[in-house]
Amino acid sequence: MTSRDEYIDKIKSRLDEWNEEIGELEARFEQASDSTKEKLAPHLARLRQARDATVTKLSELRSAGETSWSSIESDVEHVWKTFRQSVNYFKSQL
Repeated sequence: MTSRDEYIDKIKSRLDEWNEEIGELEARFEQASDSTKEKLAPHLARLRQARDATVTKLSELRSAGETSWSSIESDVEHVWKTFRQSVNYFKSQL
């Protein structure tokens, strides 16, 4: 099992990746047609929400005790999975 500090580093790294990927998708989004923008705007909002939820969970993880961090870990993994699915859908629609 991964230690809490290693897991925090892993999540920070993921957040960096997400921020970069969201930035790239936002740039592609701005180039899209109005109808595509209208269709994908809610999905882009969900991507941002997933990222923001992870930032919140990371904050909780940092303040969690050694024994309670594993419950937060499962929440973060769920958010990660949702984010990846949203990214894949978003990319397929651009």
